Formats: sequence, structure tokens, C-alpha cells
Amino acid sequence: MIIQQKTKELLAESLKELAKFKSVDKITIRELTKNCGLTSPTFYNHFRDKYDLMAWIYNRRVEASMKNFGHGDSLEDVICKWMEIILEDEDFYVNLLKNAVGQNSFRYTTNDHAINLLGDWIKIHHNLNELTPEITFCVRFYMRAISEFVSDWALDRWDCSPREMAKFFVEAMPASLKPLLLQI
Repeated sequence: MIIQQKTKELLAESLKELAKFKSVDKITIRELTKNCGLTSPTFYNHFRDKYDLMAWIYNRRVEASMKNFGHGDSLEDVICKWMEIILEDEDFYVNLLKNAVGQNSFRYTTNDHAINLLGDWIKIHHNLNELTPEITFCVRFYMRAISEFVSDWALDRWDCSPREMAKFFVEAMPASLKPLLLQI
């Protein structure tokens, strides 16, 4: 629905604007909605909480980056795009990584989403109904490792390009994932 998407985008822009001056853990829903001329009930019609909004901002970009995976884009290209998303709005994402912590943290919710996207991609592109327990474990392990290293990279400002990091991630991939993700 077009109106719903525009409302979500307004809320996202409001959060990004407020995050320029304030830690995201200190931003309230009331403050966020007032900043964009909406109400708290409107916010809750679209998101569970501000952490859900934070994840939505990144996850929709991650989903878009996977559209050409296997059709021109390699896994290295996709991972590189994920990291470039962070660089495009580095201050905002560093704020999220530093200040949106805990069970519903930005890091965990976006990583869970990426795990599901990659698992679904494997099932679709390899005509599988379910992933084996080994593949499920490897996808989770691999994506958790990528998430942790990308967070370290962003927070500690490593002198390494997204392309260089993406190459490292592909080289470190568990052997059982290689035929599923590299030979497409």
C-alpha cells in the first residue's frame, strides 16, 4: 500500500534526523512521531517499537541488494553492498550499532533477517523445501560471523574497503555452503 510505505518512510526519516543529534536509545516514540507530524498510534500501526523501525530501515536495503544475487551479482557483490549501505549513512548506523543493544538490538534483528533471506534464497535457487540441520547451522554461523565483523569494522573504523572485507568473508565461508552460494 502506497500510504503505508510513505508513513514508514516518514518515520524512518524522522528517526534519522533525530539520530544526528541524539543517541537512538534516548529517542522516544513520542519525540519521533512529533518530529514528522504523526501520532504514536500511527507509529504502532506500522512498527512494534523503535528497534523494529531501525531494522526496517536497513533490511529493506538489504532485500533490494539481493535482487540480482545469482543473476549477475556474486555473494561477494551482495556482501559488499551490505557494507556500502552502512558507509552511505555511517554516522546513523554507528549510532544504531553502539546504542541499540540488547535482545531486540539492531544487530540481532537485522542479522536474523539476513539469515532468513539467505536461507530462503538457498531453498528457492536449489529447489529445496527445507534446509538440512547442517546447512541451517552453517547459514546461521556464517551470517552471525559476518554481522559481528561488520559491526567491528564499522565501530572501530578498520582501514579495509567493503570489497576487501567481502572477499575475506567469501574465503572464510563454511565448505558446505560453497556449492550452494558460489556455484550458481
